[in-house]
Amino acid sequence: MDSNSGTAADTVRMLCTTVMKTARQELMQRLEDAEIGLSPHQFLVLRRISDRAMALNEVSRDLGLDPSTLAPTVELLVRRGLVQRERDPLDRRRTPLSLTPEGSETLERLMRTSGESPLNKSLSAMGPEKSQQLVALLQEFVTSLGHDARDEAMGHCGPSALEKQS
Repeated sequence: MDSNSGTAADTVRMLCTTVMKTARQELMQRLEDAEIGLSPHQFLVLRRISDRAMALNEVSRDLGLDPSTLAPTVELLVRRGLVQRERDPLDRRRTPLSLTPEGSETLERLMRTSGESPLNKSLSAMGPEKSQQLVALLQEFVTSLGHDARDEAMGHCGPSALEKQS
């Protein structure tokens, strides 16, 4: 490995750490400001299952969390009426999780507040062309690391990375 790539990798690590710390602080502030009483893990579960119903083991894999860690989180979301367990007609052992109407409304409310975030403000200040270039380069980089950039963009591996940065 040449010394330039080592330096570039170190710089990328440092920059990613800064972005992850900012993203974590932003998420914590957004959850606090919304006064909904959601933890970061609860928010990430809601966001992850917002597109389609998923089994607990799929959600835990995508979020990089152990199912035993995530099960109590999901149970709280079910009790609060934000998530429901369904029955898979093709596999009776499988119980996919999906958002209830209240869960969708709660998530939508939280997502609306993200426009005021420091990350969004910084991307806006860069302008649309540079922002799109940054996103494209990050997607290419994430894909080259062996991850699906679309999944990563949804925050599916976010919480474990966020926790490691704190």
